Amino acid sequence: MNTIIINKILMHMLDFEHRKIFHSTAFVDLNETTIDYYHKKLEKALKSPTMKELTVGSMHELMLRSEKMLENEDNFMKQAHDLTDQLYQLGAVIEEMPNCNVLFVDCIKDGEKHIVILKLNYRTIPMSIVEEGIVRITKQQVLPTAGATVDEAIIINMDTKQLYLIEKKYMIDGKNDYYLNPQWIKGEEQLTDKQKFNTMKKVIRKMDDIYNVNDGKALPLMKQEINEKIETHQPVKPLEIVKKVLEKDYQAQEESELMLKDLGISEEDKIQSISTTSMDMCKLVLDDEIEVSLPIDEYLQGSHLEKRKEEDGTYSIILKDIKEVIIK
Repeated sequence: MNTIIINKILMHMLDFEHRKIFHSTAFVDLNETTIDYYHKKLEKALKSPTMKELTVGSMHELMLRSEKMLENEDNFMKQAHDLTDQLYQLGAVIEEMPNCNVLFVDCIKDGEKHIVILKLNYRTIPMSIVEEGIVRITKQQVLPTAGATVDEAIIINMDTKQLYLIEKKYMIDGKNDYYLNPQWIKGEEQLTDKQKFNTMKKVIRKMDDIYNVNDGKALPLMKQEINEKIETHQPVKPLEIVKKVLEKDYQAQEESELMLKDLGISEEDKIQSISTTSMDMCKLVLDDEIEVSLPIDEYLQGSHLEKRKEEDGTYSIILKDIKEVIIK
């Protein structure tokens, strides 16, 4: 399943520039003109590879407020109002905090109820204006485009009682740091999907270097295995995949499991969001800054590419059976 259904949205605005909060008194009109934008921003948040799970107690403020929001529309508005005020207080002391719209979304993702708080930070773009016969360029703040990534969001799965966070660093007390979790939520952070994937790569590379399990093909095999899981709608479990790739060497399997657990990945950990495009391709980076990209299957089968070690210790990359070469 991969469906997102929006039930309702309430939107407020935080104007840090003029020290004001604008609270809406009605829910957003989900008409044909606007629904696509809201849906795309919500999808960007729910599928973000930088989204991390936070472990919080069942009595955490955000969990309790989210439960209240689902009771009725009046409670939804009250809780959203209070949470907006808290977000303003947090952002008001950060000098570079941009103006933003805060969306409180009641939605269903893959059949499970979610409350999502999207913080859509304005960006500044140059605009041409005409005033009293003079044409000039000024700056104007606008909402992010539909396809832009979501900088900040709080995502609560109401069925599983799990809380996820997307956060952005700002200059705080002279250093670039996060503020949502350290200053407010204070949950125990789990690895993001991006961090899990990079940890898998790190472990795979190290084990392949030590034990030479797959003759330099361990990373492409890992990507191939992930792709198969995604295509067959199976869970992508990092530990399971790494052990599968290293199955030819028991010692490499054992050490990889210990290493993954030391780096914060358990047997039950899963990767929820990952780019399938990056899983299809393999990139060879040579020491003279030359890069060769080709499909994973092509590399593993060696049908068009051959890597040969020469007597002087260098390698030759040979492309073969090529019918046409197009320069782009």
